Amino acid sequence: MVKSSNNNYGCEFVQKRYTYLFMSLIVIAVLCATAIVYKKQPPVPAVALLAPQSPAVAGIFPAPDKTSYQMRLRLDVSNNILYGTTLLKTQNTCGNKLDELWFTAYPNCLQKSDTTPAPQEAYFAGFNPGWLRFNHVKVNGQEVQFFEKGVSIQVKTASAIAAGDDIQVEIIWQAKIPRLKYRFGSNNTVYMLGNFYPALNVLTKDGWLNSYNSVFGDPFCFQTAYYAVSLNIPNAYNMVATGRTVSRTTEDDGRDTYLIEARDARDFSLLVMYDYTEIKQEIKGVTVKCYFPGQHTEVAQKVLRKSGQILSYYASRFGSYPYEEFKVAFVPMQGFHGMEYCGLIFLREDFLQQGYEPERSEFILAHEIAHQWWYGMVGNDQLREPWLDEGLANWSAYKYLQEIEGKQIPSGLEYRNGMDLGKEMRDIFSSQEYYRTAYTGGESFWFGLEKELGNDRVIKVLRRYLADYKNKIATTQDLMDIIKMEAGQDMSEYIYKWFPPKP
Repeated sequence: MVKSSNNNYGCEFVQKRYTYLFMSLIVIAVLCATAIVYKKQPPVPAVALLAPQSPAVAGIFPAPDKTSYQMRLRLDVSNNILYGTTLLKTQNTCGNKLDELWFTAYPNCLQKSDTTPAPQEAYFAGFNPGWLRFNHVKVNGQEVQFFEKGVSIQVKTASAIAAGDDIQVEIIWQAKIPRLKYRFGSNNTVYMLGNFYPALNVLTKDGWLNSYNSVFGDPFCFQTAYYAVSLNIPNAYNMVATGRTVSRTTEDDGRDTYLIEARDARDFSLLVMYDYTEIKQEIKGVTVKCYFPGQHTEVAQKVLRKSGQILSYYASRFGSYPYEEFKVAFVPMQGFHGMEYCGLIFLREDFLQQGYEPERSEFILAHEIAHQWWYGMVGNDQLREPWLDEGLANWSAYKYLQEIEGKQIPSGLEYRNGMDLGKEMRDIFSSQEYYRTAYTGGESFWFGLEKELGNDRVIKVLRRYLADYKNKIATTQDLMDIIKMEAGQDMSEYIYKWFPPKP
């Protein structure tokens, strides 16, 4: 992600209807279970967990290969309400009993005008609240209590869940979509639905990594999971989503139901829109798609072509791109130049204008695509260690511009004498400080590491980082351990420049 700023960049994306003719019988069986017309407070159907049966690793909760979300969604465009049911399946792999679960309800950041992270100009018709509400929650078949605590929702279990036991959570919920040009919001007939659903938080040996409202950055930390989603929308609209569209069914009531599957996804994002155009291209085994409004085919085709080049570059340098498709969607969004999701990015529709800051636009595209590796495949706690993904995405984008486009890039050593990259969001009090730390400081760390080790060894560090932490959550300490192993020399002095000891 990159917010609007003179110094940094970001992006995000959208998809359109597309039906796959070839799919496995197993996927059909699983996803067809979700093809039930939405009724008020419907029962949540069971879903088989399509995950390898590997042994649980105590301490990792939720475990990525044991976690699935089955969601049934219905969008009411008249009232800007998204009705949802979620069946979450996982296993208690934390090694201890569990008597509570915590979920992130990101739309609750947007409930009040004095605490919303969205900029004022994004509210094109005045402040309009957004929220996410639970109606009913069951854990392992028993109805339980839940408590809204800001952006987080605490769910109390009826009885303690023993280590190793399966967990099934059924949630009936609804989300109010604000009239807001933002990563979660709507603008007339365009619905940007990022982080719209209740997502299970991560539990470590030090406790729950719960989200909190932050004006800067991305207040998220999630494990990857398997998603099977049924989406019901008016048939005049199209949609773009994380993952792949398995089928589309036209209902008798003038609505369409899409069945969508996503594997190893750190999040699930949606764009629902009217009168968009889709273009696509097959590039080295990946179908790259671009979605845009209006008559902007020439710019969209350039973005499509560049996206394929950038994906190929990162795959050759860091490791393979993991999905069949990659999608870019242009949306009416303020506050961000772009936003990243798994397999999908949103870009501000301003970039569709001919000649609109071409160098910045290209950097933002490369930055957001880099997040498919640094945030998507290798996760991190974006609240407590924001430099890990943002700084590396910046550095990766600059390396693409330098090595493939032949562009002159900044030295990246503005902070060659170091700074404190160990700040979390709570310790940052302005957008300038946030960008200085997470973006410019983060990229400077990597440019400086190149000076210390050379580019080839830095690439070895990153390839190992990806191999060791793909579909996991990495920490700064994990990365430093890899750097020390791959460096072949004492790196203590260099590391202390960026992470001074706490008083």
